Amino acid sequence: MAGDWTKYFDAKTITLLTNIGYKPAGLVEGNLVGDHRSPFHGFAVEFAGHRGYVPGDDVKHVDWKAYYKTGKYLVKQYEQETNLIAHILVDVSESMLFQHEHGSRIDYAAFMATALSQVITSQSDRVGVYLFDNALRNIIRPTSGHEIVGKIADSLADVQIKEPSAIGKMLNLVAERVRRRAVVFVISDFFADVEATLQGVRRLMDDKHEVVLFQVVDPLELRFELPGRARLLELEGVDSMNVVGASVRESYETLFHAFLEDLEKRATALGADLLLCDMGKPFGFHLAEYLSGRIVKRN
Repeated sequence: MAGDWTKYFDAKTITLLTNIGYKPAGLVEGNLVGDHRSPFHGFAVEFAGHRGYVPGDDVKHVDWKAYYKTGKYLVKQYEQETNLIAHILVDVSESMLFQHEHGSRIDYAAFMATALSQVITSQSDRVGVYLFDNALRNIIRPTSGHEIVGKIADSLADVQIKEPSAIGKMLNLVAERVRRRAVVFVISDFFADVEATLQGVRRLMDDKHEVVLFQVVDPLELRFELPGRARLLELEGVDSMNVVGASVRESYETLFHAFLEDLEKRATALGADLLLCDMGKPFGFHLAEYLSGRIVKRN
């Protein structure tokens, strides 16, 4: 079933985020002149494909044979000329279906993935997407084309969301697949084994990848303002619990905020970035906050 590519496409927000742009913190494997620094100098390179010509490109890299065939100005790219490769991992486990008053976590994550993909491809960089729960459910190979938006929509339309999450295992699987130095974004609620998750982050960091964690939470989880009696359903399972909101609020918030602080502290200690994304605020707010902060750090 094909998805509606416009479902997760917020043109106004994407335009604003594209104007900020994305700058990797460390070295990336590439030789192209531009915003990214490269650790390679004078290496032999292999042809990897084409991308569309953009103003400022050196015309000597235009493939004129391709132009005569297609009528389009295409620039030759080589394996080590790709400035940046980003991989976006989107959690599609059962807990991501949670929603209260601000839509579902999975839709919020999809908007973030789509916008971030557009920001990266607008710089002629490549981005790939993985959908996962306790297995890799769909893989969109890295591309610098804007068709990534439709592919994300199609993948989310087809995925069956019903399994628990195994984030640490998935990070290790991605580490085995990603050979070149890259930026790995993970969009999740991170309701999984914390030790396993951090082990997966450590594996990626040891391989010299840059790791960015976007933790998506509902405002109800941050401020447990649930009046009266309620029946709480297990996010990934079949158990339930009847509670009086006011009676459990203080203990719940203490435990939940301790969980958030512990994950952030330990992820940061490994060298990863973690941004808490409150669904009570627009997804573009959090992405702009992150992208703007990177510019300040680099400067």
